[in-house]
Amino acid sequence: MSMTTETTASSPAASTSQLSYNVYPANQRQQTTSSMEKVLSACAGAVATMLFVNPFDLVKTRLQEVSKMPNAEGRYLGTIDGLTKIVRNEGTLALWKGLSPGLLMAIPSTSIYYVGYDYIRDHTKSRFQGTAMDTYAPLWIGGLARTVTAAVVSPMELFRTRLQSAEGAGGFKDALAGVRVMIHSQGILSLWRGLVPTMLRDVPFSAIYWMMYEEFKRQLQTKDQQTHLQQFQYSFFAGATSGTVAAVVTTPFDVVKTRRQVSSNKEKHLVRLIQNIMVNEGVGGFFRGVVPRVMKVSVASGIMISSYEVGKHFFANREQGVSR
Repeated sequence: MSMTTETTASSPAASTSQLSYNVYPANQRQQTTSSMEKVLSACAGAVATMLFVNPFDLVKTRLQEVSKMPNAEGRYLGTIDGLTKIVRNEGTLALWKGLSPGLLMAIPSTSIYYVGYDYIRDHTKSRFQGTAMDTYAPLWIGGLARTVTAAVVSPMELFRTRLQSAEGAGGFKDALAGVRVMIHSQGILSLWRGLVPTMLRDVPFSAIYWMMYEEFKRQLQTKDQQTHLQQFQYSFFAGATSGTVAAVVTTPFDVVKTRRQVSSNKEKHLVRLIQNIMVNEGVGGFFRGVVPRVMKVSVASGIMISSYEVGKHFFANREQGVSR
């Protein structure tokens, strides 16, 4: 499917014999949105998503770096316990620690990711139509779009992770000081520390997410014109469900990524880091923080994709009205 609406030129027989991922009804496929309108839709979704899920992301990070918590009393027994202790010990506003770098990261990353996905899908559909490349386009295009995005925003992701970790409990200055020490001792490329596990987490996540999302949307499509509310409901359900499955499957990579970004030089090697988790914590260590991660990712996926789709739907309908 292309997440943008488009005209398909195929015979009835061909359209029934091939799997199509165009989720909009026929009378909606003529609507189009510009790249700037897609960027605006993505940015609006990013802001709404970050405001809602930042507390869960904070708890997830703290749970995953349990070994660095100052003492046993400060460690969290679970998501609710973590949220409670953060509010009690650091204040309510601490739940949004890392929000500023998170927004600085989310706005460009969502623009690159979602608009990039649409762009690649639109410009490759005619070339691969009717082939396996078209059938599995959400899988490889989602992975490709995420690869580019992760490489661009990795330094911001690293700083945000450190700010949310125990190292950043003292605030922005402590996290920044830690990053400066890291750069001084290991060089500028250390800003991309954790890029490999990030790729191992995000690329499979995107592949799973987009394949499931496109299929859900295809199943939920109707022949009638969709209202903004219907568009939101369908997109939210498809996005949240797909995000939940993808989040559970890729949580081990998320744990490794977090540990790598807040690790010392003794944990420089990825294989050694994985071995340490297995020896000291067992298989369960790779799923530490899975509850807040799933809570965060499921809601974030639903809010983000529904905001993006509704934004495109709004701009497309407005332009159609103006053209009349």
